[in-house]
Amino acid sequence: MHPLARSLLTIATALSLSAGAGAASRDDAAGDAGAAASAEGFWIARMPNGVAVKWGILDGGETWGIYESEGTILGAFHGTTHAAAGALHGTGRAFDIPSRTVGAASYTGTYFPRQAITITTSFGASFEGRYAPSYEQPASLAALAGRYDGEGLSSRSEVQGMALQFADDGALSGHAGEGCRASGRVLPRPGGRNIFNLSLRFEGPACALGDGAIVAGIAHVSTASGELFLLAMDEAKTDGWLYLGQRAAD
Repeated sequence: MHPLARSLLTIATALSLSAGAGAASRDDAAGDAGAAASAEGFWIARMPNGVAVKWGILDGGETWGIYESEGTILGAFHGTTHAAAGALHGTGRAFDIPSRTVGAASYTGTYFPRQAITITTSFGASFEGRYAPSYEQPASLAALAGRYDGEGLSSRSEVQGMALQFADDGALSGHAGEGCRASGRVLPRPGGRNIFNLSLRFEGPACALGDGAIVAGIAHVSTASGELFLLAMDEAKTDGWLYLGQRAAD
């Protein structure tokens, strides 16, 4: 593998952790205490070469991550992490866009709840990430609503410009020229934190995953910058769909 592709894939392996979420009754208060001591959350890092890493750690262990440079998607990660008592390990699949490859990944590391994390990948690389407090904000469909302009792609397709529109009720529609349209929905997760569940169906011969493809994953928007990303897997979990966009001016 080309050294650059190996470097990017190494970064992708690091996109993960796990956790437990809390809620509101007395029993749920114990869940909140568990979440406070876990690796759950939204984490960000910047590599020395300028690559930005962003990932969401969900309750139950499912993990989604994306890495990009100046708005260009370089890859993503989907997998599962096990974390306890400040230590973590996990496995998953890394999607490396420059080399058009999908491969297994593993990693180990440490974390300090809601503050910092360190990761060492199966390729021997390491990096440090920090917790994003915006994850604590309640998920709001109204705050997500609006138009976004950006780019979407699968792990094996060319980059495709796409505009997306979110309604106040979570309905989602989008188009990439005349050859691809998308429709679906986002919903707050049971824990109520600032990451949404996503379902999406594509229609048209120009769509990255093909006409009729259905994907499921997560959506996250930065309340500070208006940056949106969507990460989703197809039904067979053999390919993913990635989107990175920016909220359009009103």
